Amino acid sequence: MLFDPLHSAFLHIHVPTNRNTYISLTREGEVRVRTPLKDEKRIRRLLIQRSDWINAKLEILREAPPSHRLGETILFRGEIVPVQQLPQLQQSLEKSRKNTDIKKHYTRFYHNESLLTLPSRIRHYAQKMNLTPTEIRYKNLRRRWGSCDSNGVLTFNVMMMQLSYRHVDYIIVHELAHMHHMNHSKAFHDLVRTVLADEKLLRQELKAIRMH
Repeated sequence: MLFDPLHSAFLHIHVPTNRNTYISLTREGEVRVRTPLKDEKRIRRLLIQRSDWINAKLEILREAPPSHRLGETILFRGEIVPVQQLPQLQQSLEKSRKNTDIKKHYTRFYHNESLLTLPSRIRHYAQKMNLTPTEIRYKNLRRRWGSCDSNGVLTFNVMMMQLSYRHVDYIIVHELAHMHHMNHSKAFHDLVRTVLADEKLLRQELKAIRMH
């Protein structure tokens, strides 16, 4: 549902000491306005001016993977999946129920799945972009979905298996494009866009997804 700046509800936080008005969104999609203004009509006029930005952010929030219950469900390929539907992971968890650090079982599952899923997709896009990586590595990275060094070595985060195939493909193409441009210049984004037309939307969506 789109945010209607004339009629939709929002949280008005009156802060007389503020010099400016600040609009933000919570993870639940609530629009919050911190402002020295008291007049609702003036506030809604500001919301009209920022309505495109607000609705773009709401769309990103809707695309972001939801949270899951560790040990009961898993975030897999952009969806919350019951552990019971993945026998390999379920058996691994059942063998060590007394072990409180169950995240390592998830990481192992993601690593195994990345080895099954990613090579063919990387090969597909590398051929499409006429590129040949010197080496491809799969690791559990904490802060990045992937990387490319100056020698053409690509590293992909096994946690990518939490994401939908749309976002996985974007990360692959993104890192391959760095073999031509070791930066995030306009030329870099233009190259990614020649392969994935909705590159800008995918980039915005991925920024809103918190790495688990």
